[in-house]
Amino acid sequence: MLSRIAESFFWIGRYLERAHATARMVAEHHQLIVEEAPADEAAACALLLDALSLPDDEAGASADLVSIVLGSADRSSTVAGAIAAARANALAVRDVLAVEVFEALNAAHLSVVRGRGLARVDSPGVALHRVVERLLVVHGVIAWAMPRDEAYHFLVLGRSLERIDMTARLLAVQHDAVWPESGSVATLRSAAAHSAYLRRAAPDGDGVREFLVLDPDFPRSMRRSAVEAEEAVRSIMALGAGGGTELLREVGMLRSALEFAVNPTPDDVDRLAEQARIAAMTASDIADAAFFRQSGTIVWSH
Repeated sequence: MLSRIAESFFWIGRYLERAHATARMVAEHHQLIVEEAPADEAAACALLLDALSLPDDEAGASADLVSIVLGSADRSSTVAGAIAAARANALAVRDVLAVEVFEALNAAHLSVVRGRGLARVDSPGVALHRVVERLLVVHGVIAWAMPRDEAYHFLVLGRSLERIDMTARLLAVQHDAVWPESGSVATLRSAAAHSAYLRRAAPDGDGVREFLVLDPDFPRSMRRSAVEAEEAVRSIMALGAGGGTELLREVGMLRSALEFAVNPTPDDVDRLAEQARIAAMTASDIADAAFFRQSGTIVWSH
């Protein structure tokens, strides 16, 4: 597979996961602000914006928060920007991308980026959940329509690394510290983990953080994402791609650190989450160097 094609699929996975996770986070955070009425609404908005590395000096109210996080096509850390970037990468590989995947992604792009009114309805929460639904369709079509070849595994690798990063950003908001009664539920809903967690216990801050970092089965936990990243790298190497040894070592060490954490304290969980975020960033850089960078133009002498 050409490096430019592999890179595009890797970033399609990353940008789709970023858009999805960000939309969920702002939907639940906005709901908390509206229902719980914090003493300082601007500070409550800044909590999420800081976690998402977005400027917080313009968010004085919940409406400003939604507008900033939905964003525009020129900023890939926003919902609209991530969807636009995913579509741009899909356009670059349209000849090898399943038609159904491109059509689903293009529909999400038209709804969110091309100004179909989702950000301007009376209830921003409803609009944000519509964005999430659009992106769920894209994820579903990817699962149904893409063959399990190198392209798919690069997409899964990007998605898994981004999921680790976005889960770390979600935990950095610390909803339960600001909203003791409902913050833990908002964190779970932001990760689509509420129903899964209720099967084991009532929500509490420490338990929720441990679940999202160390649970072996929930698909959005850091541990499960690390397993999927390692499996994707092994599949890429099994299909003949060279240069993945260092990347496999990095994601393997991350998976081992999360898998073999025994009776962790809350401080241990927070430390593991931060280490996982850094490891995911490192793994992304290693993947870029190993698979995506061009070696340069050959100049033939006469």
